[in-house]
Amino acid sequence: MSNLCFEMAVQLHAGKNKRSCSTSEAERDLPDYVSELERIKTIHFNSTLALHRMQMWRAIGEKLEQNDSEADMLKAVSDRCMALCSHVKQLQKESKDLQDEITEIQKKRLEMKRLTHEKMKEMEELKKKEHPDTEKYKAALEKGQANLEKYKKMTVMTQNVLRGMFLACRVNWLDDPELRNIAMTLEDFPISD
Repeated sequence: MSNLCFEMAVQLHAGKNKRSCSTSEAERDLPDYVSELERIKTIHFNSTLALHRMQMWRAIGEKLEQNDSEADMLKAVSDRCMALCSHVKQLQKESKDLQDEITEIQKKRLEMKRLTHEKMKEMEELKKKEHPDTEKYKAALEKGQANLEKYKKMTVMTQNVLRGMFLACRVNWLDDPELRNIAMTLEDFPISD
């Protein structure tokens, strides 16, 4: 690194002697020089960081080769770190799998929602369309309900006459099993107005 800096300094001094430049040329070239300087600083930082990492791992490796209590502690910490890293990796895989399942479920849910909306539209369209025989069915239903009311009224009148006959004859219908069955099966039908 010091050699690189020395070479740059030599080039700067050589460049000063060879050419003279105006202020406008210097301002024009300044961004190029600044970006070059930033690039070299970044390279120097990364190189220094890599060197420090290599030195640290070499020192740790040498310490692990020794057979003392510190080496055993480092081995235990290293094993624990490896176990934690593998556990983190496993949890990340499970998390990814769960996220994939959630995505699939959301896709299915959206598809079902779309299908539901389509079916609801179809049902609304079917409700809007009136069946050609609807009026005929309505008329038959009203006629059937009128007949039902008529027969209900007749049944109520017959039951009332039968009750009146039991009372007028002063027959003890509880003693006679047939009359008791008839009297117990009489129901009240409400007459709708």
